[in-house]
Amino acid sequence: MRIQSRRAVWIVVLLGFAGALALSAQPHLVADLHWERVPADLQPRLSGGVEHEGVLYFSGHDPQHGAELWRTDGTPEGTYALADLCPGSCGGLVEPLGFFAGHLYFRGDDREHGIEIWRTDGTVGGEELLADLCPGACGTEPRNWLEWRGALWFVIGQALWTSDGTAENTKPAADLCGDLKICGVSPESIVLPGPNATDEGLFLLLYSTDNPHGALFRTDGTVAGTVLLHRFANPILTAAEASGRYYFVDGSALWTSDGTPAGTRFVRNLSELVPGFVFGVLSRVVDGIFYMLYDMGDWLRSDGTAAGTIKLARLDFSYPGRFLIAQIGGVVFAVTEDGIWRTEGTPETTVRFDAPRSQFGLVVERPNRLFVQAYDGNDFIWSTDGSANGYRRLHLNGPPVPDPEMAGFGEGVLISRGYRDLWRVDGAGAGAEPVHDFQPANEGSGPSAQVVHEDRLLFFSLVGHERSQLFSSDGTAAGTAAIGPPGYESPFDTESPFFRPQFHRLTRVGSEAFFNAFYASRFWATDGTREGTRTVKPGASSYVSFGMTAPIGLVGGGFVFGANLRFNPHACDYGDAEPWIRDGRGTRQLVNLNPFKYESSQPQCDKLDASSSPGPGVGVGRIALFPADDLVHGRELFATDGTKSGTHLVADINRNLEPNPEFFPPHPEYGPELAGVGSDPTDLVRAGSNVFFVADDGRTGRELWVTNGTRRGTRRLTDLVRGRASSSPHDLVAVGDALYFFAPNPGGAARDGLYKSDGTEAGTILVSDLSGGSQARDLTLVRGKLFFAAFLPETGTELWTSEGTAATTRSVTDLRPGPRGSQPQNLKAVGARVVFAAEDGTSGLEPWSSDGTREGTVRLGDIAPGVAASSPGPFSVANGQILFGADDGEHGRELWAVPVAEVDP
Repeated sequence: MRIQSRRAVWIVVLLGFAGALALSAQPHLVADLHWERVPADLQPRLSGGVEHEGVLYFSGHDPQHGAELWRTDGTPEGTYALADLCPGSCGGLVEPLGFFAGHLYFRGDDREHGIEIWRTDGTVGGEELLADLCPGACGTEPRNWLEWRGALWFVIGQALWTSDGTAENTKPAADLCGDLKICGVSPESIVLPGPNATDEGLFLLLYSTDNPHGALFRTDGTVAGTVLLHRFANPILTAAEASGRYYFVDGSALWTSDGTPAGTRFVRNLSELVPGFVFGVLSRVVDGIFYMLYDMGDWLRSDGTAAGTIKLARLDFSYPGRFLIAQIGGVVFAVTEDGIWRTEGTPETTVRFDAPRSQFGLVVERPNRLFVQAYDGNDFIWSTDGSANGYRRLHLNGPPVPDPEMAGFGEGVLISRGYRDLWRVDGAGAGAEPVHDFQPANEGSGPSAQVVHEDRLLFFSLVGHERSQLFSSDGTAAGTAAIGPPGYESPFDTESPFFRPQFHRLTRVGSEAFFNAFYASRFWATDGTREGTRTVKPGASSYVSFGMTAPIGLVGGGFVFGANLRFNPHACDYGDAEPWIRDGRGTRQLVNLNPFKYESSQPQCDKLDASSSPGPGVGVGRIALFPADDLVHGRELFATDGTKSGTHLVADINRNLEPNPEFFPPHPEYGPELAGVGSDPTDLVRAGSNVFFVADDGRTGRELWVTNGTRRGTRRLTDLVRGRASSSPHDLVAVGDALYFFAPNPGGAARDGLYKSDGTEAGTILVSDLSGGSQARDLTLVRGKLFFAAFLPETGTELWTSEGTAATTRSVTDLRPGPRGSQPQNLKAVGARVVFAAEDGTSGLEPWSSDGTREGTVRLGDIAPGVAASSPGPFSVANGQILFGADDGEHGRELWAVPVAEVDP
């Protein structure tokens, strides 16, 4: 008894010691590899912002948070992020909707609920989900937002919804087809003009999918209160609503409506004023007067009577289609690239305003001035108060920038120029001052495409705006250096997917690592040293661009991989991706699995070589298994022993055929007239002597399969979702000879379960239903124990663990109490612990570690102090260090480290 007691004491002491070490772990910056300032990814979206009580709420973007909800009062200290809806740099895709009952409502996606309605009290971290209207990650994407009768109204799909600001009273008011009998309407065609709506009902302008001409309805949300006001005979040109009256143009006929059938009447045929039938029309209601501006320069107005519908002027447009209607008080302006016109509603008061002829972008109205962002070789803002001498021109520093943003604020405007800075222009249009810089001075290096090789981390890092190099690091500044390609820096264009860093495809194989460089097409190998970093030459064709597309696996002493030859994104030939091998005999193509041709979309190009696009795959025994598309069978499972004769189809799982789109005109070089559909094997994982994968046989959907590399040994294990529907197993992880994975619970709709398989149908079983959880992901093995993230409505996404039984499958801790969830990500096994990134609601997305207990789950420092997010990960272990990328807000995203001994003693 004493021995057992002493053992228990020592266990407690050791656990406490481990927890203390984890708490004392402090990540440190390894090296600042890139200190150059480069353009940010996105810019603030000011034009969609909402101004309220001297504060503008808008979608802002910085490297630490991505696109999130920001606020500004026009001062540097009053400009900051309010929420990090999607923790880290992923961005919450926010869009402000409007204020209601003291809260700002906005659309956003936290990656748990999809795009839903959120609200905030205006304080940092004060956001909350209004309701999960589509349970799970599906989202609802609400639109056409307005306040009416003391409630919120909006549209989701083909339903009209209402809310009083509580979850229980956020519900559909009417289904457009089932309840209101308005059928054949596409979701994109529903428009709720606002913010003005009559007490009798809302105007609904609907474009029918059956009739593109559409119809106008009024509804109070009930069948009895839904009235057809007008059915359009022609495509809708323009429509505008204000103060309970609706104006619209049907063909060349002007109509108006007060929301009743009797009050919906024809006003005048506009062809009497405008010759011909013109499509480009802009309209606006100002003080009850309907103004129309046609793209050929005719400016009309109407008071709703035939006599009051007249032409104001014929404007001279040099740039048809570029015009806007604006107002200051009772004065209406037509803004064009040939200058401004103004009117007080009569031909006599309609005159051209003395303003610069320039290309304009944005127009913002304020109570006393009109602001226009324009450019004539340089960006500038001009403004006017409407008087002859009230024009002012404010030059902005630098050349024109793409897609500037401008929004009204106070008496003046806020403007963002490019992807970086926010400026405030005063109400007189006389001066501008900086408010906030969204782009840090130090952009950071990445890092990207990292692997561990010979106990060192190999990774690509930016060393300039469009330059990257391969680095090696032991976790210290002195031990971090560029290793190649020697004397070569691989450029990439951030706007092109061909040149982005993730296309380096860094892969470790045995004693070497392989990667692409030089426009993602040259194939290189390295032993981890500068001297040992060299181009891999494909035999006699060494002068031709050659790059790796996907790793397949080791076969004997060789590395089999997918690669392309003649890869050139600027020419007709994008390369013929086929299986290759690198062994003691050199680097060569194994076989051309898809020998057929296809017609280029560019008439100047010859017929191009089709690709089988092999991989990724896995080695098992003396062969490697991989998916590929030979066109005859479609994308199916293949095997190779490293020879041409030993590369063959394993099984034609989906025998269905479909027309070959290239078989016209008929010719043998285009392949068969009917091509194979293919089962598209994915997620190949070896467990013991078996390889598990996911495929679709054309009858039972995407389900779990197993193979030993032979046709007879390839079989579907189970049909978890009966019939043609798919269970789509994911996160396949081998534990010894067994496989664990996630798939839907039986009859559990979108709810996930943890499954286990021993390679037999009877041995493929449900381990746990995860207490009704969903969105399970990142299944990670840590010394026989599984860790993963899963979502519950009451806790959000949190860290879970399992030892392979229902009794041991549980949530580790509610790291961020409440329904938001800490959203664990980038899980990595480090000794007996898992290291991951998570957001606890107070310290931003930061590194954590856990031993699977609540007490043993601790944060590893606060790299970006306070609520800012350092967004750490992915994590790798080399030379006794946990290495990862992180952004501390000062150095940009760089390489950081924390000793393994401080995390897992």
